[in-house]
Amino acid sequence: MKVILDEQTIQSISFFQKLTGASVIDSLTDEDALYFVVDKGQYGMAVGKSGEKIKKAEGLFNKRIRIFEYADTVEDFLKGAIPESRKITVKDDAIEISVNGHDRPKVIGRNGGKIKILNNLIERLYSKKNIKLVTPMRM
Repeated sequence: MKVILDEQTIQSISFFQKLTGASVIDSLTDEDALYFVVDKGQYGMAVGKSGEKIKKAEGLFNKRIRIFEYADTVEDFLKGAIPESRKITVKDDAIEISVNGHDRPKVIGRNGGKIKILNNLIERLYSKKNIKLVTPMRM
């Protein structure tokens, strides 16, 4: 999927990169947060010691900031983005993520916000769509 970034997004990425030293691969914005995908191995650099860089960035942007680390495969990306996942299965364009029932609300996010952002990112970065959460049955 070809992604076209607007001027404000490009400026946000540039500012965040200068502030943290991390290379940003992609960025999305919603009404109350900024989401950055940083290059592999640069999550710690983006957050900073004791979260100092991320706290400073949140103050300067006046928004919450969430960081995801890029991975070579969509499975590895989602494992990092959703640590609560038990199993991730990719079939064609559909992705099935198994999570425990008590983790489901946390994974989905308020009003489905987190899952919408993740859907958007995986479509942009990996040309995949349709994350489906499943809860395993207890025996």
